Amino acid sequence: MPTANSSPIEAPALPRTTFPIGATLVPWLVGLRWAMVGLLAGTLVASARWLELPVRWAIALPTVGALAVVNGLLATRLRGASAAWSAGKIAGSVLFDMIAIAIVLAASGGAANPFSSLLFVYVALAASLLPPRVTYLLAAVSALTFGALFFVPQDPSCPGCAAHGANQDGTFSTHLYGMWIAFALGATLVVFFLTRVRQALEEQGRSLEALQRRADDSAKFAAIGTLAAGAAHELGTPLGTIAILAGELEADASEASSIGHTARDIAKQVERCRDVLRRMQPGAQRGAVAGDAMLGATVKDAVDKWRAAHPDVEVLVARAEELAVPVSRVDLEAAVTVLLDNALYATEKANTKEPITVDAGSSAEGPCMSVVDRGVGVPVEIAHRVGEPFLTTKEPGEGMGLGLYLVRTLIERVGGRLEVTDNMPTGTRVALYLGAGEALG
Repeated sequence: MPTANSSPIEAPALPRTTFPIGATLVPWLVGLRWAMVGLLAGTLVASARWLELPVRWAIALPTVGALAVVNGLLATRLRGASAAWSAGKIAGSVLFDMIAIAIVLAASGGAANPFSSLLFVYVALAASLLPPRVTYLLAAVSALTFGALFFVPQDPSCPGCAAHGANQDGTFSTHLYGMWIAFALGATLVVFFLTRVRQALEEQGRSLEALQRRADDSAKFAAIGTLAAGAAHELGTPLGTIAILAGELEADASEASSIGHTARDIAKQVERCRDVLRRMQPGAQRGAVAGDAMLGATVKDAVDKWRAAHPDVEVLVARAEELAVPVSRVDLEAAVTVLLDNALYATEKANTKEPITVDAGSSAEGPCMSVVDRGVGVPVEIAHRVGEPFLTTKEPGEGMGLGLYLVRTLIERVGGRLEVTDNMPTGTRVALYLGAGEALG
């Protein structure tokens, strides 16, 4: 059975909203930095002209210029190419901008400069994009950066400092310290609620994706059912003819002749085909009751029937515990057949005669039926897509890629799941977890 060099693989897995940040968002981050460059330049002009705060131009202007140069280089590098940023790059960019803002504020009044609220922009940005731990860390850095501004020496003769909370002796007033505490508390609340809201939206998105996938699966399943019903109708007549011809061959041949044995084998396989076609007819499953299958007995019967069609293949049944499972007997037999067929293909592809092992019994997650082979496995690049319709590793004409898809769909409808894992050093273990079961006896 196909697999990959990683385990376990649940098929198919739903994507989570994770990093790297897509290329469409990176230009927005560049644009935000351009806006911040303009705001910082305006802050310096306002601080010197209207707020009457002392500005150390030799420090502030090079800092703003460095921020503009770095952003210009980044914008040039991104031009004409798709870019994706990891969470680490985003966090580094936010931290760089925070440091630049802090230097400009320290050079233009320190904590007395009311534009210290610009740091809050990056707290909100981090909460919107980054993982919670990184966001809380950056919020703490912003609060500490604000607090560090209180250590910037003030000029007691500064005409604007007293108006903005600095005392005449160059120290800071209780009002400014209160603003610092309010900043820290506000940053914490913003981070807490924005990250929670973002997580809720991501969870809702994953739920919608799951519903959409199930709807798509149901539509595909219905289409396959329609196709199967038509095939069952069309194949009924030729199978009936084959059965008649096999009966005539058996009647004409002697009891011990090879022709008689061949005719009986043909009749058995025709009857098996008829059973499969009857299951494919519309309404054939209406009488099936959830939980009516006995795991051990059903798996044994399915393996025996499969062995009859493949007498040269060794199949070992490790366990066959009698557990009531929420799957119809017909569906469970069909699932076992599909898994054995795939295991045989992988085994033959590997040119090995190793036996296929079937295990049916209890596990930590409830009843489980697994098939283990020593075959070739599946290419790593498509391992995460195991269970998708029309996905196959077989050669053209050897399979349509519907077997595992049908098994997965049937199992998921009763709350179970399909899992594919490596069977080291070679081969694959395909397991069907069948939900809560009830042991007998």
